[in-house]
Amino acid sequence: MHFCKLSAAVLPMVFAQLSACGITHGGDVADKPNHSRVSPALTENALNNATYRIDELGSFRLTNGEYLHYYGEGITQRHKVTVEKVASGDLDDDGLSDAAVILARQSGGSAIFKYLIAMRNTGNAPRQQGSVLLGDRVRIRALSIAAGVVNVETVTFGPRDPMCCPTQQVKQAYSLRDGKLAQIDHAAAASASNTHITNIVWKWARFEDTSKVHNFAIDDPNQYTLILLSNGSYRVKADCNRMQGQYSMEGSRIKIAQGAATLAECGAGSRYADYLRHLSGTVSFDLQGNTRVLKLMTDGGRLVFEHGGEVSESHETIRPKSSITDVPNPLK
Repeated sequence: MHFCKLSAAVLPMVFAQLSACGITHGGDVADKPNHSRVSPALTENALNNATYRIDELGSFRLTNGEYLHYYGEGITQRHKVTVEKVASGDLDDDGLSDAAVILARQSGGSAIFKYLIAMRNTGNAPRQQGSVLLGDRVRIRALSIAAGVVNVETVTFGPRDPMCCPTQQVKQAYSLRDGKLAQIDHAAAASASNTHITNIVWKWARFEDTSKVHNFAIDDPNQYTLILLSNGSYRVKADCNRMQGQYSMEGSRIKIAQGAATLAECGAGSRYADYLRHLSGTVSFDLQGNTRVLKLMTDGGRLVFEHGGEVSESHETIRPKSSITDVPNPLK
């Protein structure tokens, strides 16, 4: 098998040529029926106009991501709640994409209280399932959901930090228990997520576009696979092409590093260029359906994979006959 050397500057031109040849999409999306069920996700608009509850205010409804209520004549005598950050993923293993929301509350003065809210997808509208006060003026570095666990990375106040300037980085993990958010060990949660995703043949079943305009299903998922080995390497089958390299994972965040790939033309209707292009934008993952479904999140949507069976440990030592070290990966 011949592996091509491609630089980061060359890749955009490659995809442009593939698109011009009609290889990237394999025909119009509208011409490809979606035979897979796409679970409805909670939209940003739904979350920005949902009803929430926190102990200090009781229940209230946001309007376009904000709640405002004056309790006096002074300009600062008001309750103001805004949406700061949102992450999507299945929290209760029902196959629907739920959400974790960070709300910021100001009620006069300089304090800004941050809350973590779990919003369950009922199929029609979001419904709150639990809340946790993260603290006053903490900074939210990252928020994600993986394997039913909400991961939050914050910068909070150390013993000697002034109230203006927190410096202490904290990682927390929460899961739904009896309808409430309960804190769990972050390291154990991250390790469990990594175990559930590695050494498995993941078959690409469909793409869920963020705008829901370009959703499509894969006719033969066996032709588009991803294997993340526990030694930090990956193997990709993209129709008639193959790719391998290294990946890094922290919590629910994942990054595909440079590697080596073939770039043969697989014929009309192939999705291989779509596959490689979307993999290049992967930033996080989510496991659903008792770890039988894997979703890789990109800026433009989600790659949805189905469980295709486990890979033997011996697979980790397999290398191609030709040397492919230090070869750029077309993912970049």
